[in-house]
Amino acid sequence: MKIQQFCGVAAAALTVGLAACQSAVAPKNDLVAMVNPLIGTDGPGNVYPGVSAPFGMVQLSPDNGTSGWDRIAGYFWPDTTIAGFSHTHLSGTGAGDLYDISYMPAVPPFKRGTGELGVYSTFSHDREEAEAGYYSVWLADYDTQVELVATERCGMQRYSFPKSAEATVFLNLAKHMNWDYTMGSELRVVDDRTVEGYRLSEGWARDQRVYFVAQFSQPFTSYAIDTVTSVHADTAYNGIKSHVGRFVFDTQGGDPVLVRTAISAVDIEGARKNLAAEMPTFAFDSVRSAQQTLWNRELAKIEVRGGTEAERTAFYTALYRTMLAPTLFDDVDGRYFGPDGQVHRATDSTRNYSTFSLWDTYRAAHPLYTFVHPARVRDMAVSMLNFHDQHGMLPVWPLWGNETDMMIGYHAVPVLAEAALKGVLPDTLARRALAACVATANRDDYRAIGLYKQFGYVPADMEGESLSKTLEYAYDDYCIAQLARHLGEDEIYNEFIVRSKNYMNLFQPASGFMQPRLANGEWVPAFDPKAYTRHITESNGWQYLWAVPQDVEGLIRLMRGPAQFEKRLDEMFTLYPSEKDTLPIFSTGMIGQYAHGNEPSHHVAYLYNYIGKPEKTQQYVSQIMRTQYSDRPDGLCGNEDCGQMSAWYVFSAMGFYPVDPVSLNYAIGTPLFEESVIHLPSGKTFTVRAPGVSAERYRIAQMKLNGQALGTPFLTWDDIVRGGVLELTMAE
Repeated sequence: MKIQQFCGVAAAALTVGLAACQSAVAPKNDLVAMVNPLIGTDGPGNVYPGVSAPFGMVQLSPDNGTSGWDRIAGYFWPDTTIAGFSHTHLSGTGAGDLYDISYMPAVPPFKRGTGELGVYSTFSHDREEAEAGYYSVWLADYDTQVELVATERCGMQRYSFPKSAEATVFLNLAKHMNWDYTMGSELRVVDDRTVEGYRLSEGWARDQRVYFVAQFSQPFTSYAIDTVTSVHADTAYNGIKSHVGRFVFDTQGGDPVLVRTAISAVDIEGARKNLAAEMPTFAFDSVRSAQQTLWNRELAKIEVRGGTEAERTAFYTALYRTMLAPTLFDDVDGRYFGPDGQVHRATDSTRNYSTFSLWDTYRAAHPLYTFVHPARVRDMAVSMLNFHDQHGMLPVWPLWGNETDMMIGYHAVPVLAEAALKGVLPDTLARRALAACVATANRDDYRAIGLYKQFGYVPADMEGESLSKTLEYAYDDYCIAQLARHLGEDEIYNEFIVRSKNYMNLFQPASGFMQPRLANGEWVPAFDPKAYTRHITESNGWQYLWAVPQDVEGLIRLMRGPAQFEKRLDEMFTLYPSEKDTLPIFSTGMIGQYAHGNEPSHHVAYLYNYIGKPEKTQQYVSQIMRTQYSDRPDGLCGNEDCGQMSAWYVFSAMGFYPVDPVSLNYAIGTPLFEESVIHLPSGKTFTVRAPGVSAERYRIAQMKLNGQALGTPFLTWDDIVRGGVLELTMAE
């Protein structure tokens, strides 16, 4: 332990002039005021309530201080404790990692919990406030108000302590929760206001490096750095040394203590540059105001009118959540940490991104970005291609420069193909994307692709999750084929369009379901479509039956026509689990066997459109929007999954959805609002009008696009980006 006293430093305190500043208050018509980040912090949403800039590297948020599934994002609404404010979090992924560079303000006597909890305080939701870009809470045991704001790479905290000579800020680099464990740290005092260091950790991200520089608004009168040795049930983590700093301030004059912290995955110098560029002063309210302006600009890209206040709050919170990931992952000088363990530099003004939850987000979140964030889409595509060059494969679930290898498929492919087909990528990038897609798709030693190519399916006796992997690979093959056709590569197109039909190899005509199959061609015995088995990823046979978005017409033929297809869809939504059925933790938001809390179900309600039954799509889409989302803390029926759960809602509330994003077609459902307007980057607008729409009037009697009757309940990408008006006449 190292202890140092600073005497007589109070006179040198930095005067920040913020004590008398009144917190900025958003105007009543401000969209920021319609965002409630506390939605989804109860139930299975697993989201954090703190602050982030759009797609920012920093997610500064409170942590309850204990582990568990409900606390994967660090915070769970029913809890009453806060044990720190850390700078990195995941938005509803179901994976417990990050929680880096954690601060905790306190005043003696300190409350200490057992185990991982450490120093903590109780709090009440009555004295908690959260909006886009701002969070505030009162720590009851220390009579201390904490306020948070953030820029892309920096976080600032304002602590309004009671008058005390011993106001203390703990800086905890030893903190660990859930899957995350400190593997080493350093904490150095530079002067009586400045500290710097790093935290190395292992968890979902196997080699996570977070460097930081932090400055306080006034000098600390004393400090101590404690060396902590980890003790854990997993002995592999025992004996690792890390650090906890304690910094003491004299707040008898009534001034708040502020701390601004920059992080970097590269080095301390990178953090130092980030702090100088983004947060050079302690102007807390100016940062808050600037972030409000930024968030308002992003949220205003889609305007909705009508609906209830609760529905508008749920909508703008969902839109906000689609912009919390992927996350920026480079420093202001363009440097970033790559999956090869090397430092790279982004070029051509391209920004590097990480935190791609691709098994989830290729379905709706990335398609949404092509409308409202095309420049970011290009940068995300370049980030994926750079990742391929540094790692040897396209990313699956990258986090902080690591490949976590979580989930199945390799769904950078649909994201890249969609961006290219929509003209977001120039041909040079599109060709680079095609080469990376083909190379990844032909890695025989990677993710059972060799087995898939050999048998035309993944054999269940040779690989887990075989049914799901077969269907996901078939979709990726289709996406590669479409990209190849777009670029005039006929040979590649022919190869992969044939591979995309491999889903047919798992359709069992006798049962009418996709079923796992053995290497000898026989079906796995005793198949139960309601069962959750090792052959299907986080789903059952009912939910994966429909995982053929690239060829719905082919699936209809396999099911022997529209009548049988409709019958099976009806059963999907009406066959509820019995009392004897055991549902896994990810089967939430159940409507029959439909599980809206898990992504494989997300397109299913729209499939009625393909058999001339749009009224049933309208019925179920309306039901899902109105029963599985709300403005309450339990307002998400499943893991947010980095924006996918919210992107489904954003699209569906506007009245259409990308069943197969790479087709560039959109199935029309039923809107939630009387008017929705997308402000396109070109300056044009696309408007959906549905006068009188409500929970009772969800059925569409007539559809017109720019005054012309629509013959089918579908839109195209061109229909939307050309601008215009979709007019829907609602009926009871």
